[in-house]
Amino acid sequence: MMSELPFYRSCSAVRDMLTDAHCHLHEFSDDEIGKFGDILIAAVSDDVESSRRTMSLAEDNRNVFPFVGIHPWNVQEVDVEGLRKIERMAADAIGLGEIGIDRRYHREAWEKQVAFFEAQLEVAREYGKPVNLHCLDSWRSCLDIVLKYDVPSAVFHWYNGPIELIEEIGSYGYYVSINAAIKIQEKHKEVAKAVRLRRLLLESDGPYDYRGLRLTPKVIPEAMGIVAGIKGIRGQDLEMIVHENFAHAFLSLK
Repeated sequence: MMSELPFYRSCSAVRDMLTDAHCHLHEFSDDEIGKFGDILIAAVSDDVESSRRTMSLAEDNRNVFPFVGIHPWNVQEVDVEGLRKIERMAADAIGLGEIGIDRRYHREAWEKQVAFFEAQLEVAREYGKPVNLHCLDSWRSCLDIVLKYDVPSAVFHWYNGPIELIEEIGSYGYYVSINAAIKIQEKHKEVAKAVRLRRLLLESDGPYDYRGLRLTPKVIPEAMGIVAGIKGIRGQDLEMIVHENFAHAFLSLK
């Protein structure tokens, strides 16, 4: 059991660090992880085993914010006991993630996706934990379910849904995460333009090769510059805003 989580060890020591709001850190080698020590990372998980590794990484790396959960693509391989294991780990994690629903892939498991999503949202509500969400092609449904469970904080990871939904997500105090793929993804530039600064986060979703672009926490600075240009503000000002958003999304819960 973790007796102390990274941010609480020394808040002042990390206030100027860049942030990655969604990263599968458990998939990186130990050598690679050692190169990310200057970035605060919301480390999400995919299943029970990856959740255990994520929690272990958080014990050894003060910049890691551990999230545990069952990814919607993996629900077919997990039983109720697996959910119970996630619930036990959630007590000592920062939050639940990567959890959600997906209408594009594994639609044959849609009902189980929804059931697992709701079960994990219930855990988040019980423990007062934020959630890191996967909502591919199901953005409205995902928001409606999250609202039903009244979780304290939610981040809609790599948001590429309806532009008109972005303002509504923000109106509930939730966040939209911009992926570093904004460098080559035109729709994502529209999303970055639409989201309010105080509801914006940046992420890598690493390790992931997207259309020839290698996504790791190290691509965050370039993404920061692109978003700053879209928003028409200085890069250092955006860094400060995004850092504050990260702290509020994952730590300053209602």
